[in-house]
Amino acid sequence: MYDNEKQRATHLLLLLTYTFLTIALTAESFLMGWEISAVVLLLLGLVACWVMHITETVPENIRIWLYFVLMMLAFFFYGVHDTSVFDLAPVMIVVIILFISTERYIFIKLCMGTYYFTMIYDFIFVIRGRIEISPLEISRICLHFVVVCVAGQLAKIQIQRQGKERKVTESIIGDLEETNRRTEDFLTNVSHELRTPINAVTGITNTMLKSERDEKKREDITAIQIAGQRLFNQIGDILDYTEIDTGRISLSEEKYMISSLINDIVMGNPGGETGKKIDLIFDVDAAMPSILLGDERKIKKILLHLIDNAYKFSKKGGIYVRMYTLKKPYGVNLCINVTDTGSGISEDELEKISDRFYQSNGGRNRRAGGLGLGLSIVYGMVAAMEGFIHIESEEGKGTSVSVSVPQKVVDELPCMAIADKEDLCLACYLRPEKYEVPEVRDFYNSLIDHMVEGLDMPLHRVDSIEELSKLMSVYQLTHLFIGKEEYEENSSYFESLNNDIKIIVISDDEGALNPDSRIKLLKKPFYCLPVVNILNARTTEAEELLKEKNLVCPGVRVLVVDDEPMNLMVAEGIFKGYEMEVETAESGKEALERCKNEDFDLIFLDHMMPEMDGVETIHRLRRLSDELDKEFTVIAFTANAVSGAREMFLGEGFDEFISKPIETLELDRLLKKVLPKTAVTYVDVEKIQTSAPAEQGRDKNCGLEEVGINVNSGMQYYGGDKTFYEELLIKFARDAKQKAENLNAYYDKGDYKNYDILVHALKSTAKMIGADELSEKAKALEMAAKKMDGDFISQNHEELMSTYKEVVMGIATVFDIKEEDSKAVDNNNMLSLSADELLSKLDELKGYMESYDVDDIETLISELSNTMYEDKPVADMLEDIALDVENFDFSQAAEKTGELIDEVKGGVAQ
Repeated sequence: MYDNEKQRATHLLLLLTYTFLTIALTAESFLMGWEISAVVLLLLGLVACWVMHITETVPENIRIWLYFVLMMLAFFFYGVHDTSVFDLAPVMIVVIILFISTERYIFIKLCMGTYYFTMIYDFIFVIRGRIEISPLEISRICLHFVVVCVAGQLAKIQIQRQGKERKVTESIIGDLEETNRRTEDFLTNVSHELRTPINAVTGITNTMLKSERDEKKREDITAIQIAGQRLFNQIGDILDYTEIDTGRISLSEEKYMISSLINDIVMGNPGGETGKKIDLIFDVDAAMPSILLGDERKIKKILLHLIDNAYKFSKKGGIYVRMYTLKKPYGVNLCINVTDTGSGISEDELEKISDRFYQSNGGRNRRAGGLGLGLSIVYGMVAAMEGFIHIESEEGKGTSVSVSVPQKVVDELPCMAIADKEDLCLACYLRPEKYEVPEVRDFYNSLIDHMVEGLDMPLHRVDSIEELSKLMSVYQLTHLFIGKEEYEENSSYFESLNNDIKIIVISDDEGALNPDSRIKLLKKPFYCLPVVNILNARTTEAEELLKEKNLVCPGVRVLVVDDEPMNLMVAEGIFKGYEMEVETAESGKEALERCKNEDFDLIFLDHMMPEMDGVETIHRLRRLSDELDKEFTVIAFTANAVSGAREMFLGEGFDEFISKPIETLELDRLLKKVLPKTAVTYVDVEKIQTSAPAEQGRDKNCGLEEVGINVNSGMQYYGGDKTFYEELLIKFARDAKQKAENLNAYYDKGDYKNYDILVHALKSTAKMIGADELSEKAKALEMAAKKMDGDFISQNHEELMSTYKEVVMGIATVFDIKEEDSKAVDNNNMLSLSADELLSKLDELKGYMESYDVDDIETLISELSNTMYEDKPVADMLEDIALDVENFDFSQAAEKTGELIDEVKGGVAQ
């Protein structure tokens, strides 16, 4: 882009210079009586050059040669007259300087050649016989020749220097582009790795909340969930900012409903974690088109960032969100205005606000949290959608941000409308003096005015109980909307009103009404959509709308495919909450086998998996679908929620896309979209059986935790498989006697090399069962053994063995392991592997080494250490490999593992 602009500038400069020279030459020709025919040709050439420049019909390379040739002809025409002989040198030097900008030395050489040719022509035909050749003229001619020659050499040096600088610049730009590409790849991978544990945190806490009844525990779990969601959002902000900064942001075009978008934002409880008592008012124009075409996700992010910023800098008062559309030839401009009653922005800050990574009051004592990316992301997304943003603010008086983005219209019908208006009579009772901040009253007034205008129906407003009584004596009201404070002041009066009047209390306090009250509660924020739903519903339907509902899909069969056991456990808990039948698979290969023999209504398929990733799996699933004549509905289930991800997945053959961690609102909407209506139903929250299941194994858990075993931590390695976990605990205890004897023997001999190997194995196996303290002590001794630190080992060995013994005795007590069972492990007690099984494990181990997955390497080596192959312990076969791993020489370890694979394939196990 820069090179193109530079070329255009050079062409324009050359053309302007040629134009000036032609005009000057024309004027001098008339004054001096020179040949007019040559001037006419030069003028025609000038006109042709401007036409080509404006229309750009001729390639740039040809145009620049044409400019050069015409300029040289003009120079020659000027030089063949005796009055111009001694003016040629300065003119040519100017031309040479001009053509340096082209960075082509060929033009400089041709300029010099043209000068020399013209001077020779003059000497032969002009000077000779007309000008007396004196020593002065000869010296002047020689001087001019030398000056032009020097100018040409200087031009050559300058062009060479520019060429070198260009190469350096291009190299730097290339390095920066490569760095940006690597940064984006790194952030994509980091996104996947970070979102996986966050998915676990938010998913498990969500599952726990459904069954937890202790209020204090619910508060703690909710706090964890909020923190996890905040971290998830910040990761998303980093990715968004990186995409915007590198110019790789992509837009999607999909149909979306404004009413659904607003409902998702409201249900997500924006600003809820701040704990501030701030009124959020959504003023949505009911006459907006019901369905638009654009990037719904980015519109939602813009709204959330603006609302979040408003919350951060507002201590009290309210936040007013106004949304409407303006008709345009291409569709509409979606207009969003967010106004707050916060601290406002100073003039200096307002000038900097669009700068990248700008954060108001960004020092150590700044008042608001976050990464400071919100407004930068908003600016970037709005610019990508070819919209505009404008900020008005006054310090101490709040801020107003206006955004407008073009959107196409799919359905021009109003997004909200009321049926049977003639049967309704509405009233609203809100006292204006109750608002501490006057602007909040104005916000509500604007909301009500716009609601009445957009719905095109009357609403009677009163601000005292006396006015309400007078109103009711004149009109037969069908619906009465009142505030919480208004209800509390005259609760008995409202409860005694005619049952034909539907009374709705607007409050953010769920306990504002008595349990036996016939009056219904409408939770804040107060906005148009729930009001329209209530007015359009029958009496019984209106009551149902005011109740909280949960979506369930009883009997729907789901297959979740993920290589991460924790993700499988989380997904299983979430989908069972929807009353689904959940099956899991740990690889794409396993998923294909399951799909051959079983039928599933939905398949949630992870994107990033080893061996066979999600994209390859979906391609094979589609081929399998054709072979078996089965229909598979496959959802991409991934943490790579970057711009363009949804389009990429849909292009690969997925039916839909959902990002980790799973958000309930997003999952609800997806299920409603991909499942038949008959498969989706709703139940009242209070009707869902959420009683906690009977606790099993509490005594065992308590006994294990008393000796330092974190049962929950240990079971996480096995996807919650309690039976398998208990089998490992028993094996750990039964292997302990021999391992302890070997440890003591190596310690007594001072054989720290073998001591290091055994204490490393103890570190890994202890970690796998949840004995974290034992694992940490073994780790410390492992590091000391590597350094041959005999003093540290002498001081801590006995403490390790004491902890080891305590853990083993605790396991033996819990599982009633007899003394005779706790014996040395002989080869007969080891699991025997076939050649195919061993090769599969070794291939997996090599893959971990090549990708430097240290934890997986250690776990797999520890697992293989308790197996046999052809009557030989696999641990002996892996001894050298394990040492390389200990020394972090993964390349060498991978190479030796490859050699071992070849030996096993050849039938020789050395």
